[in-house]
Amino acid sequence: MSEILTKIKKKINLQSSLNRQIEEINYILSQKKTLLDDKEIEELTQEKYNLESQIIKSKLSFEDKFNDFIYTFDDINEAKDIRWLVKDVVPEGSIGVFYGDSGSGKSTLMIEFCTHLLNEMSDLFIVYIDADMNISKLKEIEIHQLIKNFDKRFLYSGKEVKNVIETTQNFLQDIVELQKKHKNRRYLIIEDSLTLLSHKRNGFINTDLLYKHEKQLREAGATVVVIHHLNKSGVFADSQQIENYADYTYLVERNEFNNCILLKPRKASRFDIKEKAYLTENRKIIEEIDFNMANISYTESSFVKIIIDVLYDCDQMNQSEILKYLKQSSFFTKFCVGEKKIIAWLEKWAKNGKWEFEQRASDKNAKYYSLSQTEKLAKLPNIDKKEI
Repeated sequence: MSEILTKIKKKINLQSSLNRQIEEINYILSQKKTLLDDKEIEELTQEKYNLESQIIKSKLSFEDKFNDFIYTFDDINEAKDIRWLVKDVVPEGSIGVFYGDSGSGKSTLMIEFCTHLLNEMSDLFIVYIDADMNISKLKEIEIHQLIKNFDKRFLYSGKEVKNVIETTQNFLQDIVELQKKHKNRRYLIIEDSLTLLSHKRNGFINTDLLYKHEKQLREAGATVVVIHHLNKSGVFADSQQIENYADYTYLVERNEFNNCILLKPRKASRFDIKEKAYLTENRKIIEEIDFNMANISYTESSFVKIIIDVLYDCDQMNQSEILKYLKQSSFFTKFCVGEKKIIAWLEKWAKNGKWEFEQRASDKNAKYYSLSQTEKLAKLPNIDKKEI
């Protein structure tokens, strides 16, 4: 080692040592002062002063010293506009988390996004890492057709290997290099699911290594979407840092009453992501629909369930009989709703096809409700449906 290098390293090490000693004295004087007598306090204070006098002061101005930290006019003025892979949902160059219960539609949503994006963007390359679904399920949802149609632009990985976590991390590291090498390509990486693909410590995701390669991918210009689960208690599984360290997060919910997948923003610190709702049929997305119409409340959902059950059992009931039944079953008090709301819901869901109604002039224009044929069939066991 050269003499000058040795000298400079010695100087740097001394400065580091001085700072450590000053920090230690500050800790003692603030946290352990009661254990010291007056003379010791005085000596420590003087020692701190002596050490501080040896610290080399920066000759840079405040602005120059923090030049890498302070925004300039040009930094902001020349910043690129936000680009979206999926408008108002998946921004480019980001790390996003989509989480929800099993069966909420997370994978269905991702496959729909993949299909749409591959058809719309010729420079997009998607790498889907799936440690969740077995190969029979992949055939059922026609992943092989996407592979056939888009070849190298759609890589679907996740075969059973000896160490899926280590393989995944090495895989991600190589994708970082691919994105750096092919700057004319846009990469989207989907990880399903984070719990199965991440390093663990004491049974939990190791947050020291959380998003290690994902951050490198983002820095290189790629986009990362991570799928995660709720635990058995219905709250965010594992460490909250999974959400904290992401750029944005969505809660994914399935609304069985109107066959919808709902996307509810939970963290949107860097991007203005929006609420979304998608109509599904046979577990496939048909179209995007109005979120507010799709996002009915738990109370309304419970109401629909109860009415379907009671109409299935009773064949038909008039409005007064339904209101009487709900009062007797304590629905009004349990859910804190009034008769006007119930009447509005009866009419709303009749229009939506859950049940039918007719107004009978012969019975003082009373409204009679009965279950729609579709809902009757849905309530029957599979064997009866086949016979019908």
